[in-house]
Amino acid sequence: MEQALPALHALYSETDPTTKKQADEWLTKFQQTPAAWQVSDQLLSSSDAPMQFRFFAAQTIRTKVQFDFYELPADSYGSLRDSMLNHIDRFRANEHQPIHTMLAIALADLAIQMDHAWPNAVETMFQRFGQSPESYPTLLEVVRMLPEENNNYKLMTDSFKRESCSQRLQAATPQVVQFLLNLQCPTMQARRKVLECFLSWIKYTNLQASDIAQNPLIPECFKHVVEGGELSETATDIIVEVLRMCAPDINLYQPVIHVIMSQLGGLRSKFEALLSRGVEAALESEEDRILQICRIYVEVGECLVPLVMTQCADAQIVSILEVILRCTDLSSEEISSIPLEFWHRLADEVCRHPETDVKIDQFQGVYRELLSASIRRCTLSTSQDPFQADDEIAAYRQRILGLVEDCLEVLTPNTALEHVLKSLLSGQQQGVVVQEAHFFVLTMVASRAEVRDGSVLWQLIQSLPPLISSSAPSETTEGAILHFTKKTAIELLGNLWQWVKTRPDFLRSSLEMISQLLLASDPPNSPANIVERTKQVQQAASMAFKDICVGGKHHLQDLVPQLTQLYVTTIALPIRMHLFIVDGIGSVVASIHHDEQFRTGLEQLVSPLVQGLNSERERPNVLSEILDRLTTIIRQIHIREGSAKAASVGALISNTFWPVIRQCLAQHPGDSKLVEKSCRLLKHSMRCVPDLFKPNLSDVARTLVTAFQQHQHSSYLYSAEILAHTYAKDPEIVPVLTELFNQLSSIGLQCLMQYKDKLEEITELVEDFFGMFERYLRFAPRIVLESPTLPPTMQLWSLAIFVQQKEAVEAIIAFIESVLSHISEAGKLGNRYFDESKANIGRMLQPHALQVAPSFVQAIFRLIAGVPTKYVQESIPSILDHIRLAFAQEFPQWLEAGLAGLPPSVGSKAELQKFGEHIVNGDDQRLYEAIQDLCYRCEQVVLRSRGQNDSNSGGRRRK
Repeated sequence: MEQALPALHALYSETDPTTKKQADEWLTKFQQTPAAWQVSDQLLSSSDAPMQFRFFAAQTIRTKVQFDFYELPADSYGSLRDSMLNHIDRFRANEHQPIHTMLAIALADLAIQMDHAWPNAVETMFQRFGQSPESYPTLLEVVRMLPEENNNYKLMTDSFKRESCSQRLQAATPQVVQFLLNLQCPTMQARRKVLECFLSWIKYTNLQASDIAQNPLIPECFKHVVEGGELSETATDIIVEVLRMCAPDINLYQPVIHVIMSQLGGLRSKFEALLSRGVEAALESEEDRILQICRIYVEVGECLVPLVMTQCADAQIVSILEVILRCTDLSSEEISSIPLEFWHRLADEVCRHPETDVKIDQFQGVYRELLSASIRRCTLSTSQDPFQADDEIAAYRQRILGLVEDCLEVLTPNTALEHVLKSLLSGQQQGVVVQEAHFFVLTMVASRAEVRDGSVLWQLIQSLPPLISSSAPSETTEGAILHFTKKTAIELLGNLWQWVKTRPDFLRSSLEMISQLLLASDPPNSPANIVERTKQVQQAASMAFKDICVGGKHHLQDLVPQLTQLYVTTIALPIRMHLFIVDGIGSVVASIHHDEQFRTGLEQLVSPLVQGLNSERERPNVLSEILDRLTTIIRQIHIREGSAKAASVGALISNTFWPVIRQCLAQHPGDSKLVEKSCRLLKHSMRCVPDLFKPNLSDVARTLVTAFQQHQHSSYLYSAEILAHTYAKDPEIVPVLTELFNQLSSIGLQCLMQYKDKLEEITELVEDFFGMFERYLRFAPRIVLESPTLPPTMQLWSLAIFVQQKEAVEAIIAFIESVLSHISEAGKLGNRYFDESKANIGRMLQPHALQVAPSFVQAIFRLIAGVPTKYVQESIPSILDHIRLAFAQEFPQWLEAGLAGLPPSVGSKAELQKFGEHIVNGDDQRLYEAIQDLCYRCEQVVLRSRGQNDSNSGGRRRK
């Protein structure tokens, strides 16, 4: 107390930030000490302690019960309970509400933690606080918290305690519900507490269908929603929870559904009354109420999806669909997004029954309306520059595009296309934003539709190039919208490549028009927003150029000289755009069948880039971009071994590409970006003509080792992986691969050992080092088994597993699991799918793994205790499964040592023993759930130590 009081004074009274921070850190640590139990109790008992101090004490009691209950001897449970009951009784005045709430949570947690030592917690609450109206708020608050806290996995308690608490709550449900029904509430605040308590119990306990159907609170909740006011939000939550309870078995809950359906008429009348004053006016003043009605109707729809198919002509079902449809078409992003999942589910249900064509026809009218609504919802605001709109608008339009996709499932793409085109024709006079919305929807619809000569779409396609080529004022919002419409039109044109490619003349004119956009430039000193606008339009143009070239490549082969000239002329564009252009032209060249024409086209494509490499030797950034372009070209070329084309490509790679790569590595060995681009070109060159590249391999290996000795760029290791993948089966190359692996792994291992305490600083090297080991073990295992670097590399497992960067840890885990799967194969002797070769490798790996596995298992649990990334958490069950399969006898003992290293707050001995049983003997699902639970518990302990744990009952982790 002598230390806590000055710290509390400093936290709440000092103005110096440093002093406050030091006090906060001290108090956070103090809350985790055994002394905090008594100090908190004394503070709560003190009548002259400041209110903030007493809230801190209540919060501390809450976290102690949550995390540190194991500190208390069993004979102290009763006195703690009695003390907390006395405290909460004293803090029931409105001005003490935060303390009261914290103590209510603590009492609920204590009831769960005490388990059989307090088997009648609900009865205790009724006896203590249910005898007079003055104490009803305390009763309601504690009783509300009981089911919530039993499902709050921030509470560190044993699973069997949760289960026994759940059983006690089920038994107490009739008593609680009856009390709530009989309670007379003199104030709105009191009524809210009743509804919140009821909501808690229906969410976390099982109420019988007949009891819910007869419960007068359900009609009362509809009444609150219709009337509005401060109870309507909680009432909406209750109705939604009841519907979610009904959804899994609508036959069982038919009486409840009947009650809810009987209430929908009044809700619809209210909905229509709100909108009758005008949609925008209603959303301006009553958006929350409309949202609540929307939530209820959508939940009704979700619940009744199976019935909708069988009773689609029923007046009530039609009415429900009409309201949900109208909500979808409201100009509120939040409200109109709520029904999207419902429409998706309904479309799936409709299309799962192709035999019921008549019913599909009945739903087509609804989905036509939805398609029209989608167009309206995609329509941009006329008062805002769409290029400067926030990401939420773009994300919302993408969600609506998902709704359009659902419409295609029911209507078919061709029917939907006709509908959108008809809508576009009738809406032409409504302005450019309406036109843009149709174009945007057509990017989804038209790309799925069947190409038809007589389609009206051809008229639209022919109108796009003049629109895209037209000039537009840049300075005004209207001009910005027109530019954005041009951008969407370009994207649409790219998506229509299946149509465009069928008409070669139009194909060429489209490319010509796009080329003009790519060559356009802004006047000098243009504002930043205008420059950005042009970039976005050109980005769309470059992507459309690629799509049209790839789609129409067989019709464009005679244009290779002109296309090559275009890509040379546009080389000043940002690389992200220019690569699309190179990609498109590369696909045209790669598709040429005639050998000489192919060789000429490839030469025309590559020559300007090779000239650039020779003229820009001192500019590594430029060289990197040129290498990117060469890689984009070569990775598209797929040729038959021994053909004339192969000879042309092989000569190009051996005489030009490889010398260029070697030159770049020699001139700029320290530039990691250029090294990565060089190795990437090397990879695709090898893969393109592996037989013709083979004579270069000794030179390649020497170059990689020399370069890696100078600079430990991870790209060299990745290149070695590709060599193993490509040539491991060639006995002439195995000696080259062996020397390469031993040299690179030795250098890499030295570097990793130097950084063993800070591997996070060299994650790329870690990734490709372990990636090389995994790839060689897969394709050239003998090289790995005989390498002197294998044992020390496996000893690094216990350090490397703490690297959290995703790609690096993926490579680490892949190598670890590969080793363990080989070892476990040896135990499958006699199995139908036994692999003798793999088992032999496993027998040679086993002694090495046996040396590192015990400490590695302990490292995994230290990793869990330190809260790894989500990806690593998801990977740990698989690692442990591989270990228990490889070392079935030894694993339980290793696991016991690992679990013993977890913080004591994580679980009791009994709980950890349960986790251990699931990890040792459970199936994949049991193992996964056990590790996820342990990870979550450890995360909460760490957050608490950092003072970041949510000390109220807000965050929930539901099983």
